[in-house]
Amino acid sequence: MKAYTGRGDRGKTNLFSGERVTKSHPRVEAFGDIDELNSVIGMLISILPADKTDLKDQAEHIQSLLFVAGTWLATTPESPEFGAVGSVAEIETKALEQIIVRMDSELPRLNEFLLPGGHFSAAFAHIARTVCRRAERHVVLLAAESSEGKAHDELMGILKYLNRLSAYLFVLARYLNWLHGVKETHWQGPDSDFMLPG
Repeated sequence: MKAYTGRGDRGKTNLFSGERVTKSHPRVEAFGDIDELNSVIGMLISILPADKTDLKDQAEHIQSLLFVAGTWLATTPESPEFGAVGSVAEIETKALEQIIVRMDSELPRLNEFLLPGGHFSAAFAHIARTVCRRAERHVVLLAAESSEGKAHDELMGILKYLNRLSAYLFVLARYLNWLHGVKETHWQGPDSDFMLPG
């Protein structure tokens, strides 16, 4: 199998279900964001603490679910492949909620806004969170165009999972800073004592 075909040179690509669409199509925007998110999480996995195998297992499971979500988003409801793609089940969202609660229970109480950053791994978790939010926004656009029924329900399931995933990534960033003993940076606001030079 060749690494390239040249078929996309004119700005079009194939959906998983076979339709040829522009690369700016809402479905391509949505599953492209999912692909980007999956790649950022892959980078995050490579810099997680070696002894925290539970975090690695969680992240790899999330990657697998994102692959399912991306394939679903690349499939039109009218195609024969629609029913065979699989879905992101409600139980996966519930599982994320439990992990969030468990991690959050070990962290200091948060009463202020945080600036993204800290340890290298935490900073990447924040980047993943923002990509996740962008994917969520594009799925919202698709959901707004879909009618009621199975296709709409699937979109809403993916949307709910992405919403919960962004919360997970925020808490994970805090958790990674806590694991590495890196102090979080709180937003100071426009009335802080910071002065620009000169």
